[in-house]
Amino acid sequence: MAYAGVTAGTAMTLSWATYAKVEGSSVWIGSSEDALGLTNTPTTQTSYYHDETYTMFHHHAAVSGLTPHTKYFYKVGSKTNETYTSDVYSFVTARAASDNSTFNMVIYGDFGAGNESKDTLAYMKMLSPDSVDLIYHIGDIGYADDAWLMPGQLDGFFYEKVYNGWMNSMAPVMSSIPYMVLVGNHETECHSPACGASPEKMNMLRNFTAYNSRFKMPSEEVSGTLNMWYSFEHGPIHFTSLSTETDYNGEPSNEFADPPRNGNFGDQLAWVEADLKKAAANRANVPWIIVGMHRPLYDVSGCPNGIPAEQNAYIQAAFEDLLIKYKVDVVLTGHQHYYERQTPIRNNTAVLDGVSSDFKTYDNSQAPVYILSGACGTVEGLDAIPDPNNATWNAASNYIDYGFSTLEANRTMLSWKFLNSSNQEILDEFVMWKSTPVAGDCSTTSHFCY
Repeated sequence: MAYAGVTAGTAMTLSWATYAKVEGSSVWIGSSEDALGLTNTPTTQTSYYHDETYTMFHHHAAVSGLTPHTKYFYKVGSKTNETYTSDVYSFVTARAASDNSTFNMVIYGDFGAGNESKDTLAYMKMLSPDSVDLIYHIGDIGYADDAWLMPGQLDGFFYEKVYNGWMNSMAPVMSSIPYMVLVGNHETECHSPACGASPEKMNMLRNFTAYNSRFKMPSEEVSGTLNMWYSFEHGPIHFTSLSTETDYNGEPSNEFADPPRNGNFGDQLAWVEADLKKAAANRANVPWIIVGMHRPLYDVSGCPNGIPAEQNAYIQAAFEDLLIKYKVDVVLTGHQHYYERQTPIRNNTAVLDGVSSDFKTYDNSQAPVYILSGACGTVEGLDAIPDPNNATWNAASNYIDYGFSTLEANRTMLSWKFLNSSNQEILDEFVMWKSTPVAGDCSTTSHFCY
């Protein structure tokens, strides 16, 4: 499920899958398990892949008219055939911008199937709407395209099996906690030997098709594009999700594609600027702006002498000016399979105004703060420990433990932690503070400006 609607807390998209086409695909919803009513919510039903033994249909329905931060019960299925009807689940809608209470969320990227992610998966299955408001997955979802790297799977076609297996394992979480995703490189296409030998398979699984079919993010509400770029709000935070895979100069989506077959979704940069401009003008109501993008702009391994190189440099050229111009507070990334936290950074330089000497407190940061959390666990394992690279803006790092990040937030505080997946030991933590913002007014020190 995922947040939906123009106004936070007023809608929710429910998603499910069936192995056959369903007549009368529908949603029932109510305030208790025993008081579910059939809605007239329009439901989409699509299938992107089929072969001689397998077809799957993906259903999405955005239920509207809901009340912020309210618990609802629901089931999904066919209103004409009870065989295709789910159990009853529940969810809690997003908090309104006027909600001043503190909430918790979980953040990570690079979460695959396999032994490396078993501890992360076990912890996620313990979560409930009472403990966590939402999960934000910063790209690389399931690693279906790496299925051929697993033992005994080199020569077979396992893309759909691995994707289904990962989503089934996460179903207890994703059926009760809003699960917001953004696009990573492992969502691009199937590039296994089996797909390379089958133009038909490759054509069905190219250009982020599986990813855009299985999930439904709230892009239409904000004039975004599919699940490639979109934004949403939860309480005091505006989240902008963008694509580091497509639609900017130097984008890498055709790294394995010859001739090119991926990308070309639209003018992403124009949309990002319009979205951030609108969010910045609304800081009096929604004071924090967080950007999520899969590949990092600033990470130690990608920045010799602290300066972005290669793909990092392309990302910097495309996005950094906008992040600074619209005073983005935090940039969340993954891609590298470890954890790093940076100081506030502007144009390759640490901006230490308001940063404590132990780097544990950032008070009214004067540039975007970059957090890389890509250590959930994948068949590829953790990445090698990078050379320090004279990255003077690197405040903390962990290259040896599988883990994930958490955020405790309200209108004036973002409290971040990086936890060990196996025992939830706190491996890093810091707090960001913000004075109460007033949109368009930077004349006094009580207003957040840079």
